[in-house]
This record gives sequence, C-alpha cells and structure tokens, in this order.
Amino acid sequence: MSDPRSLVIKSRPPAHEVDNGPQQLPRVLGLFDATMIVVGSIIGSGIFLKVSAVDSALESYGFVAIMGIWLFVGIITLCGSLALAELGAMFPHAGGPYLYIREAFGKLPAFLWGWTEFWVVRTGSIGALACATVLYFNHVFPLSPIGQTVMAVTIIIGLSFINRFSTKAGAGVQAAATISKVAFLAALIVLPFIFRRIDMQHLQPLLDLPRTPGDALSFLKALGIAMVAVLWPYDGWINLGPVAEDIQDPKRNVPRAMTLGLGLVIVVYLGANLSYHLVLPIHHLANSETVAADIFRKLFGPIGNAVAAIGVMISTFGATNSNMITGPRIYLAIARDGLVPDWLQRIHPRYLTPANAILIQMVWAVFLVLLFSVWDPDAPSVSAPPVNTVSNTILPPSLLPSSVEHSRRLKSAFDNLTDSVICAGLIFYGMAVAAVYVLRRTQPQADRPYRTWGYPFTPALLLLAYAWAFVSLLMERWSQTMGVLSLIAAGVVYYYVAKSIRKQRHGKHGNAVNTTA
Repeated sequence: MSDPRSLVIKSRPPAHEVDNGPQQLPRVLGLFDATMIVVGSIIGSGIFLKVSAVDSALESYGFVAIMGIWLFVGIITLCGSLALAELGAMFPHAGGPYLYIREAFGKLPAFLWGWTEFWVVRTGSIGALACATVLYFNHVFPLSPIGQTVMAVTIIIGLSFINRFSTKAGAGVQAAATISKVAFLAALIVLPFIFRRIDMQHLQPLLDLPRTPGDALSFLKALGIAMVAVLWPYDGWINLGPVAEDIQDPKRNVPRAMTLGLGLVIVVYLGANLSYHLVLPIHHLANSETVAADIFRKLFGPIGNAVAAIGVMISTFGATNSNMITGPRIYLAIARDGLVPDWLQRIHPRYLTPANAILIQMVWAVFLVLLFSVWDPDAPSVSAPPVNTVSNTILPPSLLPSSVEHSRRLKSAFDNLTDSVICAGLIFYGMAVAAVYVLRRTQPQADRPYRTWGYPFTPALLLLAYAWAFVSLLMERWSQTMGVLSLIAAGVVYYYVAKSIRKQRHGKHGNAVNTTA
C-alpha cells in the first residue's frame, strides 16, 4: 500500500526527491542573495509602525520591559529559524514550510498552510506593505485618494513583473532595498549620538514590575498584547525556505543565511529601539505613528520628515518585494502535488520563473488593496470629494473618501491585514517548527547537513511563546481570529471536494494515481 500521506501522480516523484528536470527552478542565488532575502523579508514596516503599539501596552512598566519584549521575540524567532534551517537543508526545494508540514503531518495540513498563505498571509503581507509604502510616500508627495490606491496597485504589479521576468533581477532589487534600509536604520541609531540629541531621562521609568496578583495578570496581558505587536516586525523569518530551490549549495547556504540574517535583524532592532527611547520619551512613542519622522525632525528640522519618509518607504518597498519572491514558490509546490490547477506549477520556458504563480498572487493582492481602499466596516461617515474630479468617473461619490480619510483607511487596512497575517502565522509557523520533532522520530536516518542547535529546547521555546500569543490574539482580536479560522475551515472543504473530483477524473481515464489523504 502506498504512503497514505501522498497525493501525487506516480510518474512524478515527490517534490523532495527530485533536483532536476524541466520543472525545476535554476539555482541562481548565492549566500549574499539568500541573506538579503532573510533581512529584507523581516525589516519592513514593523520597526517603524508597531513601536507605538508596543510602548502603549508596556508604557507603565518601563523601558526594560519594552526592550525585553523586543529581545524575547527576537530570541524565540531565532529558535524557530534554527529548526527551519535543519528542515531547509533536508528539503532544499520550492515550497519550504509546505514541504516540512507535508512530510511531518500529511497532505491536508500542508495544503491548508498553502491555502492560508495565498488568501491571507502572503497576499495580505504584500497588500499591507504596499499600503505602508504609499502612506509614507504620501508624507513627501501628497496624493489624491485615487492616486494613493493607484500607487499601491502599481507597486504590486511592477514588482510582480520584475520577478516574473527574472529571479536574479528580483534578487537585485531585494539586495539594493535591503542595503538601503539597513543603512537608514544604522543612521537612525548612530546620528542621535553624533548630534548629541539623547537624554537618559527619557528611559524613565526603567522598570516598574507589578506588586499584586491582580497587577501581575494585567502585566501578563500587556506582555501578550505587546508580543503580538512585535511579531509583525519579525514576520518574514520563514521566507527563505520557499526559495531554497533557487539557492546555490542550499544544504550549506540555507542555515547560514537564516542565522546571519536573523542575527543582524535582532541587533538592528535593539539598536533602533534604544535610539528611539533615548531621543523621545516613552509617552511620546506610545502615541506616535511616525516615530522615524519624529526623530529625524528633531535632528534636521522640517526636512527630517521627508528623509524619514523616504527611508521607511524604501524599507517597506523591499519587504513587499521579498514576499513577491517567496510566495509563488509555495503555490508551485502545492501544484506539483496536484492540489491546485496544474498550470500553477509551470515554469516560464524563457525566464525560468514560476510566472503563472506570480501572476495569480499579483491579482489577489491587488484585489485586497482595492477592497480595503473602498470598504472599511469600522469607518465613520465620510464626505464625498468634489464633483469635478477624475475619481468620480471611477467610483460613486459615496464610496470615495477624502484624502485624509483615505490615508486612515490605508492605515486601517495595514493594521487589519497584519493582525490577520500574524493569526494565521502563529498556527502554521508553529506547525512548521513542530515538524522538526516529528521528522526526527519518523525519518531518523534522513540526511541532515545541519542539526538544530539546542534541540529539543529551542523549538519548544517558540512553540510555547506562540501558544501564549495566540491566546492573547484570541482575546483581543476575536472577530479577526474567527475569520482566519473560518478561512482554514473553507480550505478543508475545498481539499476534499478537489480530491474527490480528481479521483473521479483519473478513475475515468485509468490513470495510476493515489488519492488517499
């Protein structure tokens, strides 16, 4: 009897057993490119846009508590990346966590991860980051409401076609954006010391721990809220696995790139937060949505706003591109297993890229941006724009907000999308890390060029922290959490319907297919 967890045509070996053939992606990315993908995937909008959420949650507990949560989430993320480095070296093929979950838990959980990646996690990240890029561009070059939406859509379409035409070109954009954003953050860290704009009094209170059981519960709740906020700045740490098939010498370079990249991110994030709190008091940071602009304005005056906006815009632009690179490799792996239309696995004969997967990702990400640009269930009533605008020829006046309101909607879209991304990520990133335990037991003789440092304790630390964060998210964002869980449930229905249709189709044609889940 065949493996009950396989659902593949027998003429094609499982994806993890092949490394050649016309459907394989060329290995064109070196260690530097891979490291830039890790750093560029993680550093995006969160280090700028989630600072206020963290400080508002922990303001009364002091600077040490704030820095501690940034360090703690960095450490647990590093623990998770160590586990995925082992799995990435074992399965150096397109798909990454999809392959790990499939090998450890079976086809259905793996498919649900890919399903959620497409509908929420990957495309939601792309949409959120494109919105964030436009928000900061709008600080320097104000746009009309329709102009803001058009720019967000243009970013998604433009980056999609760059990556469709050339993986190396997409990696080049990623490297340039990553170097620029790290340089910008380095300036943000160093310049306040050079210009002597730091004040140690801003670090007060250093630490104010709870003194009663009731206060302790409030503290734990605040930590949970802050941790969920910090998870977004660290999101993207899982993005290297899906592009392992594009990486040269992946059994060495995947673990090295993940460790180097995440280590650099942790150092940069701690340095940036130290700089923030030395320049601005905690209560200011807790109520500011433009932390970088506030600091650069204090250093350079009004022109600092433009400098900060450009720096953050480059950062979010680069993070958008990294998601463009990784997402299609996941859909490619799912298509190879026959769980989605076959045309998604086709590699462009000239460009050698997963062109169809890139295009379908582009279409849904654009739809999400358009949806949240014209619809906000929590929005107050808005005034219609002047009657003589181009916008009125495109949408009814009742749907068109003012420029300020439209920016608010983009920010709301960003927050809603990021919370949904984190909710889904807690479930499936946790499963991907847990796969290291299952595969150590079920495939003890498998080749492991790299073994997880600190096993079994380091992966367990991430899993425990993720469970805590999920409970916190469930309490604070009930409707969004239920929405994500409903989407996953819809994926279960799709999986069994598609499997039944596929079984009937191949049964009629006498094709040798194993369709057992």
